[in-house]
Amino acid sequence: MRFESAHIKNFKLLENVDLTFSTDSQQPLTVIRAENGSGKTSILYALRWAMYGAPGIPTGMRLTAAVKPPGRPVTVQVRAEFTTTDPYSGDEVRYRLIRSCEETPGEDDRFQRNPDQLRLLRRTSAGEEDIEDGKEGLIRKLLPLNLADVFFTNGDDVQRFISSGQQADRERQKAVHSAIRQLLGLDDVEATEKHLSNVAKSLKQELADDGGEELQAANAALEEIQERVAEDESELDKIRERISRVDEQIRADERELDGIRGIGDLDTIQARIRELEGDLLQLRTQEDGIRGQMKELLQSEGLSWRLIGPQLQQGLGILDDLADRKVIPGAAIEVLTDRLELGICICGEDLGEGSERHQHIEDLIERQRVVAPELQRLSTVWHLARNSSSVQLAAIAAGRSFDDIAAELRQQYTGCRDAQRRKQADLDSEREKRKQIDAERVRTLTERINQNTGKRSSFDRKYGEVEGRLQGLEEEARLADERVRRAEAESTLNETIRLRSVVADDLLKLARGTLGSLKSDYVQRVSARMNELFLDIVGSDPDAESAVFTRVTINDRFDIVIHTQGGKTLDADYELNGASQRALTLSFIWALMEVAGREAPRIIDTPLGMTSGAVKHRMVELLTSPADAAGLPYQVVLLMTRSEIRDIEDLLDERAGSVSTLSCSKDYPVDLVNEWGDGVPAVRSCACDHRQICFVCTRRKDDSTRFTVREEVTP
Repeated sequence: MRFESAHIKNFKLLENVDLTFSTDSQQPLTVIRAENGSGKTSILYALRWAMYGAPGIPTGMRLTAAVKPPGRPVTVQVRAEFTTTDPYSGDEVRYRLIRSCEETPGEDDRFQRNPDQLRLLRRTSAGEEDIEDGKEGLIRKLLPLNLADVFFTNGDDVQRFISSGQQADRERQKAVHSAIRQLLGLDDVEATEKHLSNVAKSLKQELADDGGEELQAANAALEEIQERVAEDESELDKIRERISRVDEQIRADERELDGIRGIGDLDTIQARIRELEGDLLQLRTQEDGIRGQMKELLQSEGLSWRLIGPQLQQGLGILDDLADRKVIPGAAIEVLTDRLELGICICGEDLGEGSERHQHIEDLIERQRVVAPELQRLSTVWHLARNSSSVQLAAIAAGRSFDDIAAELRQQYTGCRDAQRRKQADLDSEREKRKQIDAERVRTLTERINQNTGKRSSFDRKYGEVEGRLQGLEEEARLADERVRRAEAESTLNETIRLRSVVADDLLKLARGTLGSLKSDYVQRVSARMNELFLDIVGSDPDAESAVFTRVTINDRFDIVIHTQGGKTLDADYELNGASQRALTLSFIWALMEVAGREAPRIIDTPLGMTSGAVKHRMVELLTSPADAAGLPYQVVLLMTRSEIRDIEDLLDERAGSVSTLSCSKDYPVDLVNEWGDGVPAVRSCACDHRQICFVCTRRKDDSTRFTVREEVTP
């Protein structure tokens, strides 16, 4: 959806303010210029209240201005006009939304507020049509409430997705996870997958009930294995959560240790410990890869040839002999039957009924009927054996026998394990040094880190045990599923139920495939696009030796991770300046909305705080780039101060399709030049763009050489 215009009445100091938004895909930017205290944040909350009502604004927030006299009811209203694209027809649909309520200010910032009233009208060529049912649901579908901070962002809180200074790591991960789930539609797909799973299971049970004892037993065995798989998957989720909590505590304690200065050479020890931990993690990953190759080797045909090669060659010789004698690849019963029906042998002899030759052919057919299945199996084995033998001979010719590969993997595995032991010994030595530092707090933190590291190792072992058990169960499930399918093939089943079961299985596979794609491919696409945007904004070349930032990613715990040189990571709270924090979060929001294809406004109050120079210019340039021909149109609304606008005027000339200015009468005479209020503070809008000033908005520090005076009839 995209806003077209808005009228705000009596919301805070916005007594009678009109706004116009750009809907031009080539100039997607709307700029609302206002100094501090001139209504920018009120605009943000007014639009949030219009779309969501009370749940869209802070709990207990009053809508009316503090200057309103107590005991006198005030009507608050926000009218917004917007367009959206119908997902089925592709046509643009226009709406007018009106939310209003009556609020009575009281003493000491207390107030009484009646329930708000919402009208939603569809605008057509024939006029406006009231939507009575489902209007709140329609709005929530266009702009989900739990994504309000994505669509309507307060610049001061923009770091909430990457900084944990004001919230626990788990809350930050939850914010990122929630944004991804909502914009990619994961909740809807998961609900569909769960429903289809229940339907498929119910239909399987109907088939089993209809197919006899063998099918019932096979289906029951499959369900029992699937339940165990679900239990183990649930246990893995719990272990992952415990690992996440332990890691969170370790990181917090490590950060506190990093903050302690002047206690021996703690900084050097800490840096060495992190380096060794990183090396060990890489070596363990390498070990897992070698184990995987060993597993594949033990499951390969090469092992069979290594263990029973002579016997396989002997069997292949027997099969070749059968092939040479034309016993295999099979007998042509159909040819013999055709000859009998014709009454003439291939050689031209008579095969008339009752003749000795006729009887001989009938005897041959009967013998072939008995041995034909066996010959077919021998033919299949012969073909497979020949192929396997060719592959094995090719491997030997290339100098890569089973023994060679096995020896190489053993050498790699032994080297990896030895390296781990050396690194672990070094790590234990460094941790022992850290224990010796005589500082009570350091000692407490160190002990807790060691305890949590032990817990982490225990959880890792448990995770490996459950994961191994789960792999075995998945193989059992595959075999049990094959047994069910064989039992179904051998049973006489209700065709309607069978077809419904097949369709349900196909739909379930489709839903699971879609869910897997959204959870992996799409999240990685968000991660890649976020990385591209962030590095461009901060001007970092990841290949340069002097680069501070090499990449940013979203990990499997939905943390946004900042990578730097040497495989290290940076802490967003302590090692990232405010401009970079803002750039990273905006990059995440933009990347997520691009990948999700969400047509929605992106409204940010004070977006460029703490940014300047080239970073500021690149940020606005990237975030306001016109959508390409294949992309969805989008809308960016930036509520900016004069200082934020300074030095990017040329860019705003190019990208902004609508610019207006807000001023507050309370700023006269200290900041505003002209008096236009009636003694009570109020915000007024004017048509001045980022290069203009007028009677309403001229401020005492405005440089007359920077701004053009816009002629306007004074009040």
